[in-house]
Amino acid sequence: MSRRTRPSAASTIHIPRQRGGRREPVILVVSSEPSPTLTSRAALAVGRWAWKHRLSWAPTAIATVLLVVTGVVHLIEPRTAWFLAALALAPAGVWAWSMLRRPASRQAVIWRAVLAAFTTAVGAWFALAVWFAPTRPALFTAWTVLTLAAQVAWLVARRMTLVSEKESA
Repeated sequence: MSRRTRPSAASTIHIPRQRGGRREPVILVVSSEPSPTLTSRAALAVGRWAWKHRLSWAPTAIATVLLVVTGVVHLIEPRTAWFLAALALAPAGVWAWSMLRRPASRQAVIWRAVLAAFTTAVGAWFALAVWFAPTRPALFTAWTVLTLAAQVAWLVARRMTLVSEKESA
């Protein structure tokens, strides 16, 4: 049995010719790379799952980016919170103005009111987090609750949209 190793990453082992009609030698290539560990396999599986379902987790991703941004803005200039506090009232004002302008169905009015309240709450959280720091326990709890509410609403809205698209097709 002759064995030759090459300086490449894989080892090549030559098996001598066998009896019979075979004229070519059998070559077995053994990789020198170790098999992936359980941790790397799990990380790869989670990464693939997250990439496949990335649109479903958009609100959580946006909330995480907002958490980091508020921390950075708090460190750089916490007085920005005064401007953000005034800006947080804009969604409620837009909703009130839209109520005066055009009539809508009862369901549309309810959805717009809920959306305006949620957006106002997020704006208020953003202003408070910039002023006090997003890591304060009360603000972090509020961030968690708002993120969870946004994620659930997002998933429900997507499911309702998919169901209505299937029914119309």
